[in-house]
Amino acid sequence: MSSTYSCWPVLMITYNLPLWLCMKRKFMMLTMLISGPKQPGNDIDVYLAPLIDDLKFLWDTGVEAYDAYRQETFSLRAVLLWTINDFPAYGNMSGCIVKGYHACPICGEETYSTRLKHSRKMSYTGHRRFLPANHPYRRQRKAFNGYQEFNPAPKPFSGDEVLKKVDGIHCHWGKMRKKIQSTKDDVKPSFKKKLIFFELEYWKHLYVRHVLDVMYIEKNVCESLLGTLLDIPGKTKDGIAARLDLAEMNLRTDLAPVMGEKKSFLPAACYTLTKDEKRKILNFLCGMQLPTCYSSDVKNFVSMKDLKLVGLKSHDYHTLMQQLLPVAILGVLPKHVRDSITRLCFFFNELCNKVMDPSKLDELQREIVIILCLIEKYFPPSFFDIMIHLTVHLVREVKLCGPVWYRYMYPFERYMKILKGYVRNRNRPEGCMAECYIAEEAVEFCSDYLGSLHTIVIPTSHRQIELTKPLSAAIVQSIAEDELQQAHRYVLENDVDTDRYIE
Repeated sequence: MSSTYSCWPVLMITYNLPLWLCMKRKFMMLTMLISGPKQPGNDIDVYLAPLIDDLKFLWDTGVEAYDAYRQETFSLRAVLLWTINDFPAYGNMSGCIVKGYHACPICGEETYSTRLKHSRKMSYTGHRRFLPANHPYRRQRKAFNGYQEFNPAPKPFSGDEVLKKVDGIHCHWGKMRKKIQSTKDDVKPSFKKKLIFFELEYWKHLYVRHVLDVMYIEKNVCESLLGTLLDIPGKTKDGIAARLDLAEMNLRTDLAPVMGEKKSFLPAACYTLTKDEKRKILNFLCGMQLPTCYSSDVKNFVSMKDLKLVGLKSHDYHTLMQQLLPVAILGVLPKHVRDSITRLCFFFNELCNKVMDPSKLDELQREIVIILCLIEKYFPPSFFDIMIHLTVHLVREVKLCGPVWYRYMYPFERYMKILKGYVRNRNRPEGCMAECYIAEEAVEFCSDYLGSLHTIVIPTSHRQIELTKPLSAAIVQSIAEDELQQAHRYVLENDVDTDRYIE
């Protein structure tokens, strides 16, 4: 709400809940509000210290809780599974570097990166390392970066390996940056500091401590694709600089720019669209009739004058990537380019399913590696920013952490909009959020005991009790054993789920 103000809500989710309740607003706990004139940045662990103390207490000692089913008390303990945030905040939460030569937090020092001289960007390719050792793509040269690839795929760091790397790093990040800049590129460390999360006894034993946000990655991948195909200024990954980089690397020399006295000419690549083809794609998006609440009205984002898309949000990119883009490019691009983009869209569609078959995850991992290799053969190196590279690690996190919808940012972004709506006094936004959150928690607690009220964003069919009066005015009545048996038999004989067992 202000360029001179920053507020970071710290939310926690209880995962041992039924699937239909896990990511609902009712079970999101607002644990902290970090506010100030600037973002916490790499010093965020200072702000998280009280929360870490509570998590340590919940792990070591626990709190006494009451089990209403067994009617007894027990010691309640908790464990922090992972953190969920966008990629820039990933570096702050994990203490690793997410820019430059070692921008991939999973590959670390083995990140395959190239500094593009003319584009002045980093290119992250080398996806052939994730293929089997005998795959023919490993021996091809000119189709990729001009070299054969025989190196094995990098292995993710374990918690103990991370601790060894950050054990001696305690200095301020400003001093650490100077130290990194003074070293050679091949010995640059991939971690900035030791984060406070390692004070948790179990943290180093977790396979995944910080998850990659699929929403953020999918949005950036789709934005790069649309920007390059439609040649949107500021978002396209193709241009004179990208073509000069290809010429510098002695790759696809037929795409080298032709420099004239007044103008420069760029030869058409396999992904280059004419104005008529761009109009065809945009007219298709304008004429689509989508169901209500399926997505935003796409035609509001189409600019036929400039032949580009403007104002798209994360969910709009989500629907474009998974359903609309494969249909929009039919009959426009060459078959080999169209097939690679369509396969990438199908990959995200399969990845975001709510039910995943573990036996198909290895095949899905091989599929995304092949897709990235195909795109690397057709698109320039400047297209491969860190977001494109991170897609190769998404299936690994599905294997270890379960379906994606437990971990992406959509429910949290919606909840942050609710928190922003709590603000009535712009001079005290944190107080408004805290007061409204406490009031909502109190109302939610009371609504569980009132039959005429509905719980916020919780399906009514899953409510535990349905009363017509408050509990304080309820009448307890005892029934005979035979009446109880009759009621029990009546329910069994009239329940749809038990029909197949009745003969």
